Amino acid sequence: MDNIPVLKSKLIMPELSGSFLLTDRLTRLHENMKSCRAVTVCAPAGYGKTTLVVSYFNRQAAMPSRVCWYRLDPEDKNLPVFIAHLKEAVFPAETAEFSESRKALFDNSGMQLQPHNTISMICHEMWAHHSKAGHIRTYIVLDDFQNVVQVQDICDMIRYMLDNLPPSCAIFILNRANLNVFTEKQKLEKKILEIGTDGLAFNNAEIKDLMLSMGQIAADRKVAGFIEKNTEGWIAGIIILCQAVKSKGSDTASIELAKLGHEDALFRYMSMEVLKSVDNVTQDALARLALLQDFSESEASEILEINDIKSLIEQCMGFGMFIQRIPGDPVVYRFHSLFREFLLYILKDRYYEGQIAGLHLQAAQYYMRHATYGRAAEHMAKCGDSASVMDMVTKEGFNKFMIGETGQLKMWLDLLPEDMIRSNPVLLLFKAQLMPNNRQIEMVDTLKEVLNLSLQNNNLAIYYDAASVLIYIFMCSNNMKGLLEMTEGLPKQRQKVSVELRNTLIVLDMVHSIGEEQFSMAEAQSESIIYTLLPEDSKWLYLILSCIIYYCLGKLDNGKRCMETALILDKFKNIEPSRGFILLFLSIILSLKNQRECLPSYIAEILAIGEKYDYEYLSAHGRRLAAFERYLSFEGEASVEMLDHAVFNFRRINNKAMAAACRLLRRLWAIRYNSPVLDLDEAREDLEVIREECPGMMVYEYSLSVLGAIARESGDFNLAEYCLLSSIKEAKAKKGYQVLCGSCFHIAKLYFAGGGTEKGHYYLKQAMELAESNRYFMFWDIHIPTVVEMTLRSIRYGYCTGYAEELLSKFYGSKTVKYLSEKAKAIDESRIEAFVGDFVSTYKADSSEQLYFVKSSLFGKPEISVNGIKVSDAEWKTKKVRGFLEYLLLNSGNTMSKEVLAETFWPGSDSKSAIASQRTALYHLRKILSKYNAEVTGSNAFIYETPEGLQIRKNDILDLDIHEFLRLHSELFSNIVTSQTEQRQADILERMIYVYKGDLMEGSDYGDLVFYERERLKSIFMEVCLNLGSIYIKRGELRRAEEILRRALAAEPYNENICLELLKLYMSQGRKSKSVKLYYSFKKRLEQELDIKVDRRLTEVIQSKRLEK
Repeated sequence: MDNIPVLKSKLIMPELSGSFLLTDRLTRLHENMKSCRAVTVCAPAGYGKTTLVVSYFNRQAAMPSRVCWYRLDPEDKNLPVFIAHLKEAVFPAETAEFSESRKALFDNSGMQLQPHNTISMICHEMWAHHSKAGHIRTYIVLDDFQNVVQVQDICDMIRYMLDNLPPSCAIFILNRANLNVFTEKQKLEKKILEIGTDGLAFNNAEIKDLMLSMGQIAADRKVAGFIEKNTEGWIAGIIILCQAVKSKGSDTASIELAKLGHEDALFRYMSMEVLKSVDNVTQDALARLALLQDFSESEASEILEINDIKSLIEQCMGFGMFIQRIPGDPVVYRFHSLFREFLLYILKDRYYEGQIAGLHLQAAQYYMRHATYGRAAEHMAKCGDSASVMDMVTKEGFNKFMIGETGQLKMWLDLLPEDMIRSNPVLLLFKAQLMPNNRQIEMVDTLKEVLNLSLQNNNLAIYYDAASVLIYIFMCSNNMKGLLEMTEGLPKQRQKVSVELRNTLIVLDMVHSIGEEQFSMAEAQSESIIYTLLPEDSKWLYLILSCIIYYCLGKLDNGKRCMETALILDKFKNIEPSRGFILLFLSIILSLKNQRECLPSYIAEILAIGEKYDYEYLSAHGRRLAAFERYLSFEGEASVEMLDHAVFNFRRINNKAMAAACRLLRRLWAIRYNSPVLDLDEAREDLEVIREECPGMMVYEYSLSVLGAIARESGDFNLAEYCLLSSIKEAKAKKGYQVLCGSCFHIAKLYFAGGGTEKGHYYLKQAMELAESNRYFMFWDIHIPTVVEMTLRSIRYGYCTGYAEELLSKFYGSKTVKYLSEKAKAIDESRIEAFVGDFVSTYKADSSEQLYFVKSSLFGKPEISVNGIKVSDAEWKTKKVRGFLEYLLLNSGNTMSKEVLAETFWPGSDSKSAIASQRTALYHLRKILSKYNAEVTGSNAFIYETPEGLQIRKNDILDLDIHEFLRLHSELFSNIVTSQTEQRQADILERMIYVYKGDLMEGSDYGDLVFYERERLKSIFMEVCLNLGSIYIKRGELRRAEEILRRALAAEPYNENICLELLKLYMSQGRKSKSVKLYYSFKKRLEQELDIKVDRRLTEVIQSKRLEK
């Protein structure tokens, strides 16, 4: 912070104008200021805020006091710039008594990373001076505060100073913005004087006095009234209008002020009247001087060739023009902002654009020579002379100011010879940065040339700039090898470079450590950097890299602070791509913290920026984060679909590792409870891709965990254990504690499921303690059934129960969390896994909270379970009670008349007896359901009774296999068959076959009641088998096709279409004996059992194949 250039002209109190008039009103304001701890003067430009305060200090000159004046410019929004100037104002270097305070602030280098701590130290040092000389009053004046009032940190610091400075200090704030700087509490407790436009406005009597002081012989009441009416007491307008009246006499009618209500327009008009009072040469000089924010005699002479500046200024001040004289060495002059705007308007009217550009170039060259880079950049952007500007940029290494002006940079490069560009690392860097994304290979090669040229020229600053671009490219593809190669060439010994550059180059050391996955070392390097010494561009990169380090280590709060700091960097607030990257890494942290309130809007903005600027990296990671958001919202299909989109984007930027990692996660999330065993070959291949790519950033470690979870769900215990133990080992070695935590959850579930209870307890306890201490609520290898099961087991076993319930609350509402918590304590331990599987698979986030659910299957032998617990056969009092429930389930969604039910189940009884028997059966049903915690009364009752009859409602409480079967069938035939939808159709058909476990209500004593529905569903099943078999045959998956067709034939042994397809399959494989055996056994079955001749098509298949041979 101490190396930030300080513009001394901003720290000098302006001189009081010779035409100043002390009025009774101003005297009263001065008296009111005396005992105040703070004074705020808020009014638009030209109301005399500065004059009021300067006149007060002049009157206090006889009293022991000192004034610490600080005039703020827009560049002071930068916090380090603000603090550097504030320190210089309060403890000026030329005053010996403050040397100890300056040394204390400089020696505390840690404060450079914490600007708020520097303010605390300033207050502390001020108390030290107060104790030595408490009678000396210190005034800290912040002029033009409107330039920084939007910076919350600066406002917070001013409030802190008011509360913590000694009573001998007072703060004066001069502000155009009508925003409260101090809190209401401070206004009540501290003595704060607030002065607004009413307090500054001149009245009629004061205007007459002012006119007399300005040489008006007779102050006419009518003229004074005219001025008051048209200026409303605005002193800038009063002075200008007085000059106009003075030049025109009392002829106010000749001054046309109609329809000039806006202050700027009024000022411009009246300024024009005053400007006429000086000759054209002076007017031209003033117009040229307005190009400069402020100016000294040497600046006016060297830049604008105006030599007699003193007499010029004296002449203008005599005519009442708005010029401030700031004493010092050298003396600096400054136009009032409104007057400067007016003069710039005159300049554009009198000079050609090229002439103005030439003046800007001269200013840029002057300021570059004097190392006033901020002012140089301002004029460079306006001068338009590309050759001269590029020469200046190259010589001074000052490309950062122009890096965003890509159109102008390209124009400059087009004007320069190619050999000049190739020999100049700065120009070559520009060339690389302007290449489009589709020329990335060429861009990388060009940047490597820049690295080599920079090393040859020993220009480590340009080396760093080129490396910064390469970091982005290599990070996009997780190319850790590229990062390591890039940083290998960096010299280890850097004593000959500046402190600032040496500090900045540590960022590349961080990158090297990230590439090696030595995150603890990277963290130490990050924390050794003096943040305030970093250039603004480097702060952005530094904060993002630090965020990556922290989330790899699982230190999420630190990572969040980095991104929140990056979000308020002034330079990047309005640069959309930079903001997109900041939001991306902030969203990663928020996702890992499971703090999802802002995520949807952040992710939407990330994706919009990615699409707008064709940044596939943002699009890929944005969609990956969106997938997590969908998954945590229980939108399973949407999350899987979003991962597919992410894979597409990652492949477009050649990030094979992240594409494979997304595919792995997709497989894990796509697993459904009690679903068929997965083929693990493709998952293994994806992990191998990740291992070969060496993507770093813990990607391989959490991918190991994901594969372990997939293997566990697929029944491959050995592979699951190997992957999960490997993930744990690697994560421990790299101190990636959040990844370690997720792996421990997965392996704990593996051991509980596989009978290794002791190991399950060991890893579960370790995971919970790690998660609780670090406040982990989400993981890259997240699998909700695993999290829920392990959380419920923790509650049951007493492992971090408070945190466990808090973890559940990140996914479910309070009622559901309470229900699950109680269930975990009451349920039989052997049933936890089944309960969680059913619960998670049926839970819907957008429905009302479910306190129970019923899952039933009517295909094959009917079964029913409540909250994951199967109702045992021994529970049913009679078969009729069970059949009664099965019949209601089959007709769920419809109200069944009690009379119809009575006639169906008790056909031989009279009406009264049948209804009584029905009531008894219903009583037993409710008793059983109640035992299993299903609701049996009220609006949420499972069997809902109305005057019209009984109904089991189709809602989220009921999961019935025939509902799923028919839903899938409806979805299947609602889509037009295309090559894109074939895989989706195959997935649906496979699911339907999985759901169909046998004939409807197979083995039930009441199966004859559903004969027609049974046959309808079986017919659909046959159709599904034929269609899926056809798809398998088309794909060449003949073994799977055979399995499906054989299963279909076993379910319907007389189905000639199924037999025909199976015969065709055997014959196409050359399995003649198999086909002949099937043909004759099927023929015999039809002829002997049904007395039906076999279909001619079957015979033709056998004969045609024989003839071919």
